[in-house]
Amino acid sequence: MIPKKIFAFIFGVSLFVMSTCSASEIIVKTDDDESGWFLSIMKIDEEVYSFLVMNQKTEQGAIIPYNHKNYNFYYDESPFIFLMAVNDSPSNIDYDLGEWREDIHLMPVHAQFNYSDEDEQVSLESDLSSCQGLTASNYQGRIKSPYHIKLVEVFLTQMPALHKAVEDDGIDLP
Repeated sequence: MIPKKIFAFIFGVSLFVMSTCSASEIIVKTDDDESGWFLSIMKIDEEVYSFLVMNQKTEQGAIIPYNHKNYNFYYDESPFIFLMAVNDSPSNIDYDLGEWREDIHLMPVHAQFNYSDEDEQVSLESDLSSCQGLTASNYQGRIKSPYHIKLVEVFLTQMPALHKAVEDDGIDLP
């Protein structure tokens, strides 16, 4: 497990890079949906990658750490637990979930999902949940913010399309 300070630092750097777009490079992305949402993999430097969930129209988004577990989550059984960082407002209705690092909301997400091999689609099975702090033995806090729910929904449902984009572009991921 990554220590909290390092994890927060990585997310902070990722969000800063996302906002300035000067040092990062989006190496692959899904097509924008009708609302402007897409999922991508962003290369921060030679060894640091992140998922970027973003709305092209509003420029709102979240960063999720890139690793093989997160990339291949839908090949495993539900539930899927991951962390996301959102440049957020403390007035958000999910304020008590996760932890805050200034204006960065680090939020663990517990998602029940269903994956269909036939049509290669991921769907949510139930409400999303989280916890206070970054780790928990159970996730009993319901995620209520429509914005947070949309971020998670885009991440989960567009992952098969991201896999296809990686394959079509012949990209080698670490």
